[in-house]
Amino acid sequence: MTDKPDREHAGDAAVAFVARQPVVDQTGRMVAYELLFRNGPVSFSCVTDDFRCTSEVIEHAIGAIGFESLLGGLDGYINCSADFLFSNVLELLPADQIVLEVLESCKLDDRLKKRCNDLRAAGFRIALDDVRELSPEIEAFLSAVDIVKLDWPAIDPASRQPLVSRIRRAGKVVLAEKVDSREEWLLAIGSGCTLVQGFYFSKPQLMQGRQALPNPGTVLQVLDLLMNDATDEEIICALNAAPLLAEQLLRVANCSGRVRTRETEIISLHHALAIAGTNRLFRWCSLLLYNHPGRLPTQCDPLVMLAKQRAKFMERAALALNPRHFQFAQTAYLTGMLSLLHVLHGQDELVFASGLPVALPIREALIDRGGEFGMLLLAAEKFERGNNTGISNAGNIDPLLVTGAYTDTPMALAV
Repeated sequence: MTDKPDREHAGDAAVAFVARQPVVDQTGRMVAYELLFRNGPVSFSCVTDDFRCTSEVIEHAIGAIGFESLLGGLDGYINCSADFLFSNVLELLPADQIVLEVLESCKLDDRLKKRCNDLRAAGFRIALDDVRELSPEIEAFLSAVDIVKLDWPAIDPASRQPLVSRIRRAGKVVLAEKVDSREEWLLAIGSGCTLVQGFYFSKPQLMQGRQALPNPGTVLQVLDLLMNDATDEEIICALNAAPLLAEQLLRVANCSGRVRTRETEIISLHHALAIAGTNRLFRWCSLLLYNHPGRLPTQCDPLVMLAKQRAKFMERAALALNPRHFQFAQTAYLTGMLSLLHVLHGQDELVFASGLPVALPIREALIDRGGEFGMLLLAAEKFERGNNTGISNAGNIDPLLVTGAYTDTPMALAV
């Protein structure tokens, strides 16, 4: 793996890469993608540490690109070493959408067999990768897998159909991989393979997103709170000071296996934490520290500071409008916090907001300043430019009630 440049602050967002290659059924219909590690804008990978490469694929898929953008509702195949299969990082993944591929380097012993069956019970599917023959070791392991991926070119043509038949009699789905021609595709389907993957359908497609990392002090603070059984309010208070980590909590919540958050739009950080759970937040913070030892930004980005101030301003303005409607204020806070982060991701507001699992009123406010939260956001933007009439136009809010959010840091007024 190549070294990455140090990032001195969140504004120096790096580019995160993941490649995806389609998996198709017998009719050629795309049913899944295999997600592949890439450490740059290249068509190949340089894998020296299977565990770290898989952990980076997951971090990039969740935090920088988004599973919805990568998979589009289809299943995702992820390569896993034995160590990774035993890790708690898997708790971050949407189990019902993910196929875990047991690499050919794994020792297929009873311990791994039990772990794979436990993962299947949790909702994952298990695939055995790069199979060339049905050895006694593999045959004994079949009860712990759902899919067998055949290294199609490496199998003697005369042995293919009998091998496929034996695997199918065991009740497993057979996937022929490395199929690079129409002739080989027809042979694979004719031999009884249910799924096919290879260059004939598509070479791996490079996907990318901007990777803006949260402040390491906040990550460590949140980890400390989680390890010491802090209350949800204490955790939310820490997240309020870290817009980037708060945004990533939304994405982690969107991958939660407990609730289909793609159908449950998030309205506040309290809501996101309830969906994701403190355990997944702990796993995410741990993953950030593992993947970026000593490389997380150490200085506070002015844009992040302004996002925090804007969020606080909008929360106070919302409470001024509706003193007893605390959920309204929480949603206003989240809207303000998210309203500047598209810049750090190198995206326009439409693309950024469309990729977040937030409620429609938040999305409308971020995209076109629509609705009540859009009104508050416009007021905040006008105030940042020194135009206090934006406050009085937003529901006759008394400017003196909300300006405290900006009084400590005059730089916000110069934007």
